[in-house]
Amino acid sequence: MGSKSQQQVQVTPSASAAILVVMYIAAFVAAFNENIINVALHDIMAAFSVSATTAQWLVSGYMIVTSIFTAIMAFLSGRFSTRKLLFFACGCMVAGEVLCLIAPSFSVLLPSRILQAAGSGILFPLMMNVVLSCAPREKLGLYLSLGGACITLGPAFGPVISGLMCTLFGWRAVFVVPLVAGIVVAAAGVKLVQNVGERSNTTLDILSVVLLAAGITAFVYSVGEFSTNLIAGIVTLIAAIVLLGLFAARQLKLEHPVLNVRPMASVRFWPACLLVVVSMMTTFSMSVLLPLYFEGTYGMTALVAGLLILPAIACNAVTSIVGGRVMDARGAWPLLPVGFALIAVGQTAISMTAASMNIGVVVALTVVVYAGVGLVLSPSQTAGLETLLAAEHPRGTALLNTWNMIAASFGPSLFIGLLSSSAATAGAAGIATDVTQAIGFAAAVRVAAVIAVVGFVTSLVYARRESHMSH
Repeated sequence: MGSKSQQQVQVTPSASAAILVVMYIAAFVAAFNENIINVALHDIMAAFSVSATTAQWLVSGYMIVTSIFTAIMAFLSGRFSTRKLLFFACGCMVAGEVLCLIAPSFSVLLPSRILQAAGSGILFPLMMNVVLSCAPREKLGLYLSLGGACITLGPAFGPVISGLMCTLFGWRAVFVVPLVAGIVVAAAGVKLVQNVGERSNTTLDILSVVLLAAGITAFVYSVGEFSTNLIAGIVTLIAAIVLLGLFAARQLKLEHPVLNVRPMASVRFWPACLLVVVSMMTTFSMSVLLPLYFEGTYGMTALVAGLLILPAIACNAVTSIVGGRVMDARGAWPLLPVGFALIAVGQTAISMTAASMNIGVVVALTVVVYAGVGLVLSPSQTAGLETLLAAEHPRGTALLNTWNMIAASFGPSLFIGLLSSSAATAGAAGIATDVTQAIGFAAAVRVAAVIAVVGFVTSLVYARRESHMSH
């Protein structure tokens, strides 16, 4: 048990290119689907009479399930072929979109949305696994950055297209585009995708999956509670740490762990994971906070809110390509510190100007923040993978993808909690509703800026050290 049982037939360069294109598109669709709900949260809250803290579980819950499926991808990719995983992921996404279209209540909408998350949790690491199998070693950074750009371009178009659909046809219409796109990707996969990589007969440890799911859920819940119920937040955080600690300890004992955590013991690898967490917290949190700010403070439609975010995320896509090329050519120094400096400076400036409701300045500074994220997200992943032996790349990829999704899970929960509590405090003082939303947004981004400073300091030490070691 656990031995390799089947080596896939080598595919031609043209076939590899076709597979990569389909997988890049699939990752784009999955990323698009992640962010379609953000501009509709305001309308969903009104439709089902739920608070922002409750509605954000459409984001956090989605990302929790995505992180769980990402974590078990080492097992899934070993037991199932590339084609089977692609079709299963597309099936989950399409089924979830249909159920969301007809959901009569929030209690039906949330699990329907989570069903879609199973598809995203497979498609992102599946794309990275295909890149690692098909991309030339000397251009790995570029190919990973292309994948990162696709994952970034998805959210770039997501708020605009879903904002248009929401404004013209209501919030349910946001699920139509990913529904059609999921069908198209599956159809393209039938014709173009071949199986790559190796199969194995490993088994899945169910207790590990339960511990991981419970630990991540408790952790995300705890960070959301800190701003409103400190005691509950602390208790739940302790429970999360215990559960995740038990999960990690169990992985070290298993012959075939769900998630091999041994690379985390490397002082050359774990800082890269921290940098990935800061990057993902930034991009996912801002993508949720900005629509709430624009719609809650200025009364904008979902379409206008999406259009205002588009320049920042489009810039992020461009800098992702630049970051990948620079990483291949020069390495992590000074790329990573520069990128994190842009994030920290941009968010600090936003926190100082958002409460004054100067929308033009906020939009411009958001471009700076997203440009910084583009420079560091994929290069942080590449830097971590380059510290591992080639045989350990699948383990490192699984860890990085899992940290990606965990960061995307608790980031929105933390910052929406901060926004809501700060806005409520301002409202209790008799301040107008639109101004309280701006104050809440500024408070949330201020905390994000502190986290970005931690990322900058870490990147400064890490990139400099890796530069010296490579020379």
